[in-house]
Amino acid sequence: MSTSDIDRRDFVVTGLAAGAAVGVLAATSGCSQATSMQVAAAGEGRLTLHAIDTYYGQTREGLIIDLSRLEGGEYKLIKSVETVKRGRTAEPLLEGKDVKVGRYELLMHLDDYFAHHKADLPTPQFLSTVAIRFGLYDANQKFHVPILFSPWSYSYYRGS
Repeated sequence: MSTSDIDRRDFVVTGLAAGAAVGVLAATSGCSQATSMQVAAAGEGRLTLHAIDTYYGQTREGLIIDLSRLEGGEYKLIKSVETVKRGRTAEPLLEGKDVKVGRYELLMHLDDYFAHHKADLPTPQFLSTVAIRFGLYDANQKFHVPILFSPWSYSYYRGS
């Protein structure tokens, strides 16, 4: 065996080790180079929301929201929650090992909410229940969904 053969082997081993280190760094830093296998594992993520009522111009309690996950082509109910003061939920919607990569739906019961707050609206209301669909692509990230809504419109986005 020549010295150049040993040098090549050392180079290959060093290169493989460096490549593995880059893969670990990418997975832990949220780098887009991380593989789907690395981000699919349940982790330290969290899903929260903030419901902002633009009809009354304030955040209020009493909006019922159903959280579902797409499984086998159908949205399966995970839980129902109700907003508390300031338009948030008492606890995160999902946290830790419950955060999984996949498609989700928030079903907002706007008709019940505006009836509860005695809004003077026509019957039937323009919006009844509103489905918001989105994807979680990394179980280790924190996802926040601010939702602006009224009896006639809604919008949402990924917040911080």
